[in-house]
Amino acid sequence: MANITQQIPDFLGGVSTQPDDQKLPNQVSEIINGYPDPTFGLIKRPGFSWKADLGSSTTYAAGHWFYFRVSSTEAYVGVIKAQQIKLWNTEGTAATMTNSTSQSYLNGNHNDFHVISRQDQIIVINKTITTAMSSTNVSGSIAATVDSIANLPSASSNSGAVYKVSNTSAAEDDFYVKSDGTTWNETVKPGVSQGLDNATMPHKLVRTSANNFTFSAITFDNRTVGDDVTNPSPGFIGKKLTYGFFANNRLGFLAGDNVTLSQPARGENFFNYFVNSAQIQTEADPIDLKCVSLRPVTLTAAVPVSQGVVLFSQQQQFMLFSDTGILSPTQAVIKSISNYEVDPVVAPVENGTNMVFINKTTDYCRVFGMQTQGQGASPLFVDLGKTITQYIPQSVSSMFSDTQNSFIGLYGQASKKIYYYRSYVEGDQTLMRAWYSWEMPGDVQFFATDTDTMIAVVKGVGQMTLLTSKLNALPTSTTTVSGNPSFDFMVAPTSKTYDAATKTTKLFVPFELIPGLTPICVQDATSGSTASGLFLTPTTSTSGGNHFVLTGKDYSSLNWKVGYKLNFSVNLPRLFYRSGETVDYTAYLTIARMLFSVGLSGGLQFKVTANNEAEKTIAGTIFNAGYSLLDQVPIEDRNVFTVPINQRNTSYTLKVFSDNPYIVSLNSAMWEGNYSTKYYRRA
Repeated sequence: MANITQQIPDFLGGVSTQPDDQKLPNQVSEIINGYPDPTFGLIKRPGFSWKADLGSSTTYAAGHWFYFRVSSTEAYVGVIKAQQIKLWNTEGTAATMTNSTSQSYLNGNHNDFHVISRQDQIIVINKTITTAMSSTNVSGSIAATVDSIANLPSASSNSGAVYKVSNTSAAEDDFYVKSDGTTWNETVKPGVSQGLDNATMPHKLVRTSANNFTFSAITFDNRTVGDDVTNPSPGFIGKKLTYGFFANNRLGFLAGDNVTLSQPARGENFFNYFVNSAQIQTEADPIDLKCVSLRPVTLTAAVPVSQGVVLFSQQQQFMLFSDTGILSPTQAVIKSISNYEVDPVVAPVENGTNMVFINKTTDYCRVFGMQTQGQGASPLFVDLGKTITQYIPQSVSSMFSDTQNSFIGLYGQASKKIYYYRSYVEGDQTLMRAWYSWEMPGDVQFFATDTDTMIAVVKGVGQMTLLTSKLNALPTSTTTVSGNPSFDFMVAPTSKTYDAATKTTKLFVPFELIPGLTPICVQDATSGSTASGLFLTPTTSTSGGNHFVLTGKDYSSLNWKVGYKLNFSVNLPRLFYRSGETVDYTAYLTIARMLFSVGLSGGLQFKVTANNEAEKTIAGTIFNAGYSLLDQVPIEDRNVFTVPINQRNTSYTLKVFSDNPYIVSLNSAMWEGNYSTKYYRRA
């Protein structure tokens, strides 16, 4: 039996659900509330600050949530539910909403809406409503028909008259002119529908001033020339819109197998879906095309890319493009580029140079990356989830992307879990691919990222709560760390009282108490006390108002931040002896101890559970003082913890754990043990 030592180079490989002997050395069985970072290692996620209780969880159950930014200092979270829109800024202040008579357009639930934003204007699409042409027809009548413009009578003596010009027997050549008393101008045929029925079309939410909005129907441009043949209704009419997008300064809609793009915008007016002339086609006319396929096609999503627009249906993908790169009615074409199964509800997202989409089995989700190669060329596909089979549940209903930090996230509204995939690319090499998960302090109704800001809406027992955090509050110094403490619902108490008779201090909180979460009180760095940074675990009570209770002495004179603990944990897999690329899974291996290299950390624990034995906890405290500032945590640049194990590699489990309000950074590890081969190669 030989004494051996082997290294775990880092913990940036993320989660793998493969058998332990198939995992890479830097992969683990589970990561909860971690964040793999190429600079700092595997760190604990930042905590989320409480901003506001938004209202009853019943009122907004299954609502469609969205987020949009107006400027660098102004952003909003909104929800569509119960035929209304509610908005709050990111500090939790409710916006004033002026609704027109269009509330009926807002009838639906989470999956019934699609929202797209453009500056201070939000376009809302209700996917359950069938679009239609207006029932109001163009007034007037045709005075006469001529066979050419040359045969028109004098315009001055026929002011207001409408003439039909029919050059040939083909209806496609017909057009109409109207006299303004001086000249004849092209016009629309009397008696045809004047345009779109605005009540059935997308509506708009417009910011009128800070924290003030108006919701109303959009006034789409009417038809001004031609008739039903030469200027027909857009291809989406009579169908339900499934998606909207902006591309090439046009507003596009998907409906069935049809994609329709407006005329190029004039200012912020993207709402003209009719041609400019019945006589000639112009580059400024709308684009209206169908996807040609041997199988039924219902388009569900679109992602603009440099080569054009990728169109997704449930079983097939297309590219809308032109050889010049400019989309126009004379040059745009659609080509089928792949045949992957794509979930019709969870829309694909763009992440750097890739698009990410999912498909679902009956039990779990599969995640794919797609990279376009050129105009109309077949894309490249990568199975991003091939190492995490059955990790992501089938119940996820939303996906988001953070291009700046190179991650995507998936969640469902009935779960506290967010499942992440993060990558790190340097040049043409991908140096990190990692799956991990966060456990939020409530069912995740909505999650978004905006640069380094994270916005979440979670559902507790009876309330929807707005939380925010910062990803850029990560370790930056070898002596102190300024940033988010690692606990959730962080907020200052609304008031503090002390009862000398019972020696109890009450810290009143602005949020509902959530059973199952562990409360925490952390002394704020602004206290000015020698005990600054003390953290305590209180009890809770609703008597006289929601509050945390500290016992033993008067704590009311100190400044506190209160909230709930977040648990960071890493479940390590079974260890095996590795010789190069070979894993000896038949060996008799005893692990004597593990050494963990930890940097930029406050404190953590190691939980060892041997077969038929109770869990054993080994504390690892890094900071030297018995306390630490809330926002100025003393840390060491590097520390090594020794965890005694003395067990067969198959006879124990090991978890790295932290529930204190301080950061954790796992860099690498090493294990020592005794190794003996079980089987020998025949000579």
